[in-house]
Amino acid sequence: MAAVGIFTVLVFATVLSIIEIPKMLQGKLYKELWAFSILLALGTVLAILKFLDVNIPNPSDWIAWVYSPVKDFMKSLLK
Repeated sequence: MAAVGIFTVLVFATVLSIIEIPKMLQGKLYKELWAFSILLALGTVLAILKFLDVNIPNPSDWIAWVYSPVKDFMKSLLK
């Protein structure tokens, strides 16, 4: 079943690239092309990893970890 999902993701990414990249090249939108390519690749990789049941960490957990010292400091100030 994972193979069907991966194939579907790859087909959609390919079709999206075929439609959008020539428009960007024709309009000389090179910065947008780089952003589009990076985001499409990132999304494709994450979707494939999700189909393969790889545990992908939640970004809000990283944010909470980064700000936890600030939270502890503020808590100690307010006691």
